[in-house]
Amino acid sequence: MSVQAPPLGDLQQQVVDSLRRDGIAVVDFRDLHGEELWAEAQADVAPWVEEQKAALASLGDRPEGKDDFIVRRYMRQKPRVPFTLASPWLRIGISDTQLGIVNAYRGLQTSLFYMDNWFTQPFSGQEERIASQRWHRDPEEEHVVKVFLYLSDVTEDAGPFEYVKGSPTGGRWGHLWPWAEGKAKPTDEEMAAAAPAEDRVTLTGPAGTMLFCDTGGFHRGGFAKTTPRVLSIWSYVAPGSKDGHRFEADLEGREAELSADARAALA
Repeated sequence: MSVQAPPLGDLQQQVVDSLRRDGIAVVDFRDLHGEELWAEAQADVAPWVEEQKAALASLGDRPEGKDDFIVRRYMRQKPRVPFTLASPWLRIGISDTQLGIVNAYRGLQTSLFYMDNWFTQPFSGQEERIASQRWHRDPEEEHVVKVFLYLSDVTEDAGPFEYVKGSPTGGRWGHLWPWAEGKAKPTDEEMAAAAPAEDRVTLTGPAGTMLFCDTGGFHRGGFAKTTPRVLSIWSYVAPGSKDGHRFEADLEGREAELSADARAALA
């Protein structure tokens, strides 16, 4: 028999309330998921991070595209290795703890569309932002929810995530370059003139900082100058809005162990 998702706890509800108010919420991973899962995730990613740090010496002065400054741990695997329930990343992504927040915000059972570990490479010679380093709204759908977990300390020099609070459709700044009207990428000057400084936030933070975000709102990140940024990402969309998942999963016959929300997230 499948396990049903429990009602939201106080911390989960606080995250949902913040998402509804501002489009973004910040929480400590350990407060939400516990110390044991945090230690498992850190141990799993550590060898890969060391490999990426060793490769930094071969970087050029500036990136030419997004694939130059973001190294994806799993997306670029060939052949792609399926996630199993032994993976902390899959268990986090389909946990009732995390899905409870995302689904409550969206008002439906979401699909886990994408997940990966990212290593953002710093380029000290880069002067202008490119690709997702510029202000933009994500195209997947109007209220796609992404969850970012900082796996390293993220300072101003590590390309922190930045967000315009209240900018998703229906929010106080949702009318600025609306999602439905295309792929606007306003400049710093245009955004500063349109949205007040108190709603343009820069999310620096120590390892363990977790961001829940409606990335249909304006955001940017990855403009790292001197320090790498390591994070994990999970992306959730409405069921049927995308053709399949951007990862493989093999539950090894353990589907019955999952809640209805978890099974829906992987359907």
